[in-house]
Amino acid sequence: MATTLIDTRKAIMPQIHASWNEFRRTEEGMIYMFGEVGSNYSNHHDIPFAEDFTEKDAPWSSKQTVLERNAVHANKLIRLYIALNIDVAYRMPIWQFFEIQSGVVGRIKEQIKLLKRIQKVLKLEQELEIHEPLPNATSLFIGTAQLSLYNIEEFCKLKVKEAKKLAAKQARAEEKAIAQAKRRNAALRRAKKEQKRKDNEKKRRQAWAEANRVKKTPGHTRNNAKALKRTNDWIRANKHGKTNVLKMLKTMERDGYTIKDVIEELERQLN
Repeated sequence: MATTLIDTRKAIMPQIHASWNEFRRTEEGMIYMFGEVGSNYSNHHDIPFAEDFTEKDAPWSSKQTVLERNAVHANKLIRLYIALNIDVAYRMPIWQFFEIQSGVVGRIKEQIKLLKRIQKVLKLEQELEIHEPLPNATSLFIGTAQLSLYNIEEFCKLKVKEAKKLAAKQARAEEKAIAQAKRRNAALRRAKKEQKRKDNEKKRRQAWAEANRVKKTPGHTRNNAKALKRTNDWIRANKHGKTNVLKMLKTMERDGYTIKDVIEELERQLN
């Protein structure tokens, strides 16, 4: 049975011969050659070796184009056999991939399609963490599982639908939480920015007040001193003038001048 890929870098025919020579010793080989065990029972030694067949009698094709084409399809199926660990007893032997009969490629493709469905179901079983143990790949492949592949596929579809709903709900909750966090962060940034502005404004006012206290106080004192000096000077000047006027009036009164004479004398001095 096919347990390794067909090596397309080597001649395909010797690989077919090796497969047949192994197959001829099996019960399947006996049934293939002589039918069900009964009156026609024969010994497997009666089955020819691959090399003993003539080209006309061999159960496989010998055309190179057929060998190359079928090998491509065969390797796709063999990869699935290996990946899903299908029991060897249920695998097609290599020589049978090239069997001379209509529809062999179709049978290969049908098996590929079936095994891909099984592969998808088993993958979903792992992803969805289904606790109920599902049948193994071989039992699904040969149809001996308690559950049909179709029923399992429908069950997985339901689980996928439930998982999508849950994921969507979780996604919405995460989006809402993220939006709330963004709003809180934005509000916090605005509050920090406003507090920073207030602190800067307070510092600016304090600096302005300090600068004006240091800068303007000496000048203010100097201005006050100047104004005071001018006031004192004015007082002294006016006092001196009044004293002189008073002396002049007393002298003129003593000398017999009238008020008219005093006025005339002052106008003369002012002119």
